[in-house]
Amino acid sequence: MEKKQEDGETVTHVSKVEARAGSRTTVTRSILIVSLILVVALLFLVVAGGYFKADQTGADKVNADNSSQAINSAR
Repeated sequence: MEKKQEDGETVTHVSKVEARAGSRTTVTRSILIVSLILVVALLFLVVAGGYFKADQTGADKVNADNSSQAINSAR
């Protein structure tokens, strides 16, 4: 930090590092990338789990029964 007198006023000049309150690192970028990969993997597991359990819910049997009833009542 550097203070100067300009036009009768004290002006403070701050360097880029001081303005950021730290130095440049890749930690933040790495955390964001790893977090994004983990979120995508978790979403994939949730969708895959729902996909593989869908055949165990009986929804296909209910749909087949409703279709056959609709066909029989139309005759």
